[in-house]
Amino acid sequence: MTDDNKEIPMPTKAEENPTIEPAVLTISDIHYCKKIIEIAVEKGTGIFKADELAVVGSTYNKISQWLVENQPKENNTESKETSKDQQGEEKND
Repeated sequence: MTDDNKEIPMPTKAEENPTIEPAVLTISDIHYCKKIIEIAVEKGTGIFKADELAVVGSTYNKISQWLVENQPKENNTESKETSKDQQGEEKND
């Protein structure tokens, strides 16, 4: 007997669609979006229509506020320690 009649397993739905990693945005990515809006408006090349400017401005303001609220906080204890280390030792002659 030959293997000609052997059934070939079909891929399941999970095998057909591999898992797609979710997109990850960083603070830098959001900052770049803000810069893109700034450059586009500065160039004034007609990228935005007059009726779109309100949405662009509103989005820009939201991005700016989000960046301010989500900037990493500096650790005050760490900066004080760094200052002491940078001063060095006192020399008593």
